[in-house]
Amino acid sequence: MHLLTREERIELNRELEILRPEFLKPFVPKWWWWRRCRVNVLIVCDGGLNFGIGGFDLSEFLTTFNHLEATRWVDYRLTLAHRGAIVTSPNPVVVNHISNFKFDTSVNLNDFDQVWLFGIESAGSITANEKTALTTYMNGGGGIFATGDHGSLGNTMCGDIIRVRDMRHWKDTPNSANDTNEVSMGGRRRNDTNAPRPGNTTATTFDHQSDNVPQRIGVKKFGAGFLPHQILSISTILRPSGIIDIMPDHPHEGECKQETSFTVNGVTIPTQIIATSFVNGGNTSGGKDSTDPHCFPSIAVWDGRQANVGRIVIDSTWHHFVNINLNGSGSAQGGLSTSDFNLVRQYYMNIATWMTRRKFMLCWRRFVIYDLFVNSQLIEATLNNPTQNIKEIPLADLNSIGALAEEILGSRYNPAFARSFLLDIMEDYNKDLVEILDIWKPDLEKKNAKKEDNYYQNWLNLDLILWTSIGAGFIALRDNKEIASPEREEKILENIIDVFVKGMDFGFKSSIQNLSS
Repeated sequence: MHLLTREERIELNRELEILRPEFLKPFVPKWWWWRRCRVNVLIVCDGGLNFGIGGFDLSEFLTTFNHLEATRWVDYRLTLAHRGAIVTSPNPVVVNHISNFKFDTSVNLNDFDQVWLFGIESAGSITANEKTALTTYMNGGGGIFATGDHGSLGNTMCGDIIRVRDMRHWKDTPNSANDTNEVSMGGRRRNDTNAPRPGNTTATTFDHQSDNVPQRIGVKKFGAGFLPHQILSISTILRPSGIIDIMPDHPHEGECKQETSFTVNGVTIPTQIIATSFVNGGNTSGGKDSTDPHCFPSIAVWDGRQANVGRIVIDSTWHHFVNINLNGSGSAQGGLSTSDFNLVRQYYMNIATWMTRRKFMLCWRRFVIYDLFVNSQLIEATLNNPTQNIKEIPLADLNSIGALAEEILGSRYNPAFARSFLLDIMEDYNKDLVEILDIWKPDLEKKNAKKEDNYYQNWLNLDLILWTSIGAGFIALRDNKEIASPEREEKILENIIDVFVKGMDFGFKSSIQNLSS
């Protein structure tokens, strides 16, 4: 069911409790013998949020991991947990359900690569031991996503977690109509993102949140190429801009806090606001006060990997994820169009990829490189003589292979992923070059420097060195008889990275030598 079209899936959901059909098995790609990289995911809800097919449930969101398995050749294993009673999900990627969940005793958090928190309860807090367990998990490299909704919704589970508590308004949420960050349900400065329907200038009914008109968000751009953050990037085949610039809307969202910084293991890393939501003036959304137009930070990230700890993603509201906003469950409206839903689901997929432990990317890297090498005709499309000795290949041709690799990755996945993937490979070889090329890395010194002292981009195009190094890596794979053989086995492919990096070494040193001559 989870691999059917969205329209078929929604129709089946209406009779799910009666029919209980046998669900389709996960997708199996052509390289059946390749051992998939495994990612263990923990998703926790409390209160009225759950995992069924109701309006405040997450069944549509869970299809994210089915789609990831079908397109990324990754084995996702989901544990669904609820602080009270859980609604079980028949989704085949789910391996465990836990009721009355506690972070310190129900599981060993270190067994998970990523943790998603969807909180609605507002009173009290998790225990001191649970906070310690989450801190240990995050400081050990585990990624975390957390969200609530307006007011103090979500505060119970998320409001006292280290770092997470300082990236979003969980309980310090003023309700004065004159305050700039009100997150109430009905005030004039509430975060009402409901988009007016075509032909209207304001959103007048609550159910605007469940129609097929999403909100438009403002997305921060990075670097001279104006790329979004990795979690808001999408293939230009699906979206010509390459940017995920919509979200489901809602009459009263929560709000991320302004940018700050955390010092961990001696490294100071700023948080980053990567998306801003807008409130249309005059929205009443079902009898509420007419809104004053304003904007607020709606998605924030923190790249803890720079200090060898876990990454964090924070969203203003779980209404960007629950069924009532995605497929209209519990509403008279039909939810997002399939094309818009696929766009928003790519946001979920990007979060899952970006925040997971680094060991996943190290595992998956082999698959992506091998797929490019075998199925993209990188070498044949670039060289007049595909068997030419690497020492005789012009640097311009090596550069073309690397540039084409990034272009293909951008098309298959998304442009921001393509760039970050190449940088991740290069980082293990030459961290200094990546320090310069990483457009997403927050840099306090550059941020605080006088504008006239810093040009907005590098004077030299260091992309040429990156692409030439990557191109030489693929030539090294070509020249390795075991890897290039049609009879290759997986144990041979475990050496892909070592072989690739040796080729990169040739390309990098040749580039530097040419630059110096």
